Amino acid sequence: MRLPIAVGALAAIAAGASAFAQGISDPGERAFQYCFSCHSVEPNQTEVLSGPNLNGVIERPIAFKAGFQYSDAMKSFGAGKVWTPELIGQFIQDPKGMVPGTAMEKPPGPRNPAERAALLDYLKKPR
Repeated sequence: MRLPIAVGALAAIAAGASAFAQGISDPGERAFQYCFSCHSVEPNQTEVLSGPNLNGVIERPIAFKAGFQYSDAMKSFGAGKVWTPELIGQFIQDPKGMVPGTAMEKPPGPRNPAERAALLDYLKKPR
């Protein structure tokens, strides 16, 4: 009997997050709401989340954020590469297809190109 309660609780959380995101005027920040449970963009973030901090991720070497333990798959994939907007856009669409063995699950969004573009613009902004 716990499963229906858990599903209901998850639906309530998702609805609340969606309502919160609707109050955000920047489309990129709104798109980042898909990511914030695992990632931060705050420059002085000290708490380690399940995903690396994405502040300054554009043109940063892949799997190279100090203080974060990357999977061997991501380290291997990232050897000698940097995160470009195009590469991040591809990765967001299919993380496990692009980097088999990555710990990142396929995100619930952003699914459409306009949302992904807004997210990438948001990630480019200095903080």
